Order: sequence, then structure tokens, then C-alpha cells
Amino acid sequence: METTLDRRNFLKGAIASGAVLVAGTALAGCAPGGSKDGAEGDTVVGSAPIEFAEETDVLIIGTGIAGLSAAMDPVEAGYNVMLADKRDTYGGESFMACGVMNVSGSEAQKRAGIEGNPEEKWEKYAPVLEKKGETDDMEYKKALYLYQTEWADRVEADYGAQFQPLDDYKDTGAPTSMLLPLHGIGDMTSVLTPLINGLKDKGATVELNRKATNFIVDADGDPIGVRFVDPKTDKITDVKAKKIVLATGGFSCNQVMVSEYMPQQAELCPLTVYSMGEGHELGRSIGGVYAHMDMESNRMSDLAQVTVWGYFGRNVQVTPMGRRFIKEDQSHDSPDAAAALGLGFWWTIFDHQLIEGSQAWNVEMNMNAHEDRLVGPCDTLDDLAAAMDVPADNLKATFAEYDGFVDAGEDAAFGKKLFLEKLEAPYYALKHFPFRYKTHGGLKIATDSQMVDSQGNPIANVYCCGSTTPDSGSDLSPNAGSGLVTGKAVVAALQSENA
Repeated sequence: METTLDRRNFLKGAIASGAVLVAGTALAGCAPGGSKDGAEGDTVVGSAPIEFAEETDVLIIGTGIAGLSAAMDPVEAGYNVMLADKRDTYGGESFMACGVMNVSGSEAQKRAGIEGNPEEKWEKYAPVLEKKGETDDMEYKKALYLYQTEWADRVEADYGAQFQPLDDYKDTGAPTSMLLPLHGIGDMTSVLTPLINGLKDKGATVELNRKATNFIVDADGDPIGVRFVDPKTDKITDVKAKKIVLATGGFSCNQVMVSEYMPQQAELCPLTVYSMGEGHELGRSIGGVYAHMDMESNRMSDLAQVTVWGYFGRNVQVTPMGRRFIKEDQSHDSPDAAAALGLGFWWTIFDHQLIEGSQAWNVEMNMNAHEDRLVGPCDTLDDLAAAMDVPADNLKATFAEYDGFVDAGEDAAFGKKLFLEKLEAPYYALKHFPFRYKTHGGLKIATDSQMVDSQGNPIANVYCCGSTTPDSGSDLSPNAGSGLVTGKAVVAALQSENA
């Protein structure tokens, strides 16, 4: 009873401010009257009357990989599913991602003769989370981790998503725990386009140019819909829904939120411009609470895809003074180290092996797209140093030391394991700048992805997945697994209510 009253008191303030709109009779005496379906509307100053123009079983806000994955089970179970996005295109920031998906035991891997067991991989990964202190709801984390494999198999078999054949890179030394889209790094069209087209073929609807602005609650304060505004025309659309999923991404582009929760990263530029934390703020407006908001966002190069090259080919990364400063076979180490060292930028130096290797499509794309910061081909290290404007003596000393590590078979400076190989002329280099990318703070949820209040009680009808949840991982596959967990929970709840 105390928790119920606490939430009612919370909602009174939210309703009075217009953050939450009420359809139906009064909530604890503070909301205006009206019919149950909201046709008579509300009287919050400055808010248009509620009028449900559309109705659906499942409303998913956000069409990135988490939102799309959350739609799979509900639409396959025969429920009406609507996906809404504030932009005029689907896919969110997932379309811009590197496309690395860490999966174990998928059919794509088995076809290449690579065996794996997701349960065994989880047993190795769980201690890593424990060491980092990320132990909130390990049951949920295990579920989204294990579902990554199911997700990969289903999007390929049932939706026509295409992955790069592992035969392209399995014998090169690259990690075979990584799935990539068809053409390699950055080709998310090969995965997301078949997925969304398949969802539509199965009956889902996709509505673009719809920015979620308010939850709509009933007389008991339970969410029953969402108000959307078209960013281009200001048209209002109220949608009634039995279940609502927040899949709106993180908050790395919201400077106010970053400054409040991660002030140490406030001076870094965001890699994209879309992760504004709207889902976070919507969830909090109905009593949701934040967790781990001070957990640092991933740092990334503004050439994010280039930072992943080290998994698939040889390169050497150096400071503006031409000194090597990091092992090159980890995607986040270089921007993290650049920030720690106060570097304004750094360089990736590479040669023909990457240009002609398994990720040739992406390497060529980035070389063409960033000619303004590409140098090469250079036939000597002196020429390369001049083109990069770094001290030639430093660069030559760096390569002399690096080549010595290659000859010794061990990187004594930084412990690089993958592609510890000498580079050959002609040389090329691309300049990077450190940015912030994916945030990890989010709305607290129960194990089934349902959003909870400050007392840990589930908030009716509202679920979260992907980067709106805390500790949602650093690559695409945990977000996909998170969406799958949510979709299964929504189906179970709907089936229970209809039983």
C-alpha cells in the first residue's frame, strides 16, 4: 500500500507538469475527468486532448537492433506490433555500427567447422563481469548472453540476414567468435534490412517521424499508451498499447545528461547525434529509476570502424609524436589510452594486407570517405613521417622496436597477440580523434525486462531493452539478445493475460 501511494504521489507531480498524460477518470483526485478511452481528453495546461488514433498489442519505441529484435517473438506469436522511430529512417545507430557480433555456437560458425557452446562461453565471461563489479541481475545478463546465439540463427534462417562467411577470415588469425555482416565491418544493411522487411512481411508496422513525448496512463496510473509528435510537422498521434517497449538507445548525445552523470567525459564529442536519452527520461516520468548512470561510456574513434581493423589485419598505432602507445588488437583500447594520455588524435598505420584482406570492402570505403585525413602510399618511413607530420626519427625507432617484437614473437611493450606482423611498404595512415560512444547507464529492470520503480516493483506494461537498460554490453549482440529477452517476456505476459 505504501509503495502504491508513493507512486501515486510521484505521478501526481508528473501529471501536473504535463510529463505524463491521463486518459480516463481521475488519478488520486489530481487528474482531470474524461472517458475511459481518452476521447474527452485531459486538461493539462498546454497539452492537446488525448485521442487514441491507433491501437496495437505491442508498441516498440526505437528501431535499432534491440527494438527490431524485441519485435520478433511478438509478431511471430500473432500479436499486432508497431515499431516507431523519431527519425525518417529505421535502424537507429545500429546502422552506423561496426557490425561486430560476439556469438558462440551459431549455425554460421558451425558451417565453417567452428564449434562453440554459449553456456561454456558464459561460464568464462561471468567472472569478467564479477571482476568489473557489473553483477546486477546476473540471471538477466546470462539470458541475453545466451540468446545471442538463438538470435543469430533466427535472423539468418527466418529473416534472410546475411553474415560474412567465416571461411573468409577463420584461417587468418582473426577471432572466429565474431560474426560480421555479409561484406564485413560496417555492412549492417545485410542484417538490419532483411530483419525489418521480414518483420513487416509477418505483419509488423513501422511508423517513422514519430518522436515519443509522453506516456499516457489510465485512472490507476498504469501506462496504456504513448503520445508521439512528428518532428517535421508537429502532428500529434496518440497510440494505445497493451505493452510498451523502450528501445531508444543511450544518452551519449545529451550534453546535459552527460555533464550531470559523466562529467569526466563531458568534453568528449559524441560519435553520433541521435542518442538523446529520450527513453530514459520517458521511463523516469512514470516512476522508473536510473542505475549505473556514472558508468563511463565507451570511448571510440570518430572513425569507429577503423578501430576494429586490428582484429582482422596488421596495423601499428602511434601518437602525434610517432610513438606506439597501445596494443592494436582491441577496438576500445586506443581511444581509452588516447584520452588517458591527453592525446588530441592518433594514427593507424597499415599496408596492403588490410587493403587486400578479409575486410577489404570496409578498408576501401573508409579510405575513400576520409581522404582528408589519409596519407599514403608512402614508400619509406621517412616519407610516411613527413606526410603525417611526425618526427621521422621517432617513427623509425618505433618501427625498429616493433619489428624486434615481431622477430621475438612477443610484444613485450603492450602484449599484442593478433597480427603481430611486420608492415611492408607502401605504407598508409589514417588520423583518429577520440569521441564518446555508447553509454551504459539506464532504467532499472526486472529479470524479464519489465521496468521497475524505486521499490523494485514492476511498472505495469512497460519494458526496456538495449541501451535504455544498465550494463547492456559494448557490441551489437548483447543488444540483440536484450531485445529477444524482452520480446519473449512480452509474449509471456500477453498470453498470461489472455489465458
